[in-house]
Amino acid sequence: MKGKYTEYDNVADFTSYKLTKLIHEMQKMQRLDIVKVLQDALLAYEDGELDVSFVDGWPHVLYHSEEENDMSD
Repeated sequence: MKGKYTEYDNVADFTSYKLTKLIHEMQKMQRLDIVKVLQDALLAYEDGELDVSFVDGWPHVLYHSEEENDMSD
């Protein structure tokens, strides 16, 4: 599984795990509209394009500002 903490063998990335779990749950409920959005969010998270926080068990996207992206280069 990809994510932010792949450099540590003993640390699982909860965000990737939780998004994957939600994707499977929504597939079982045949909510393909939600599945698509969650998959897009997971891929963007794993690519470092955005951060995700959870509120009441649901993901909320936190986009990086252009200034933050410029500073990290």
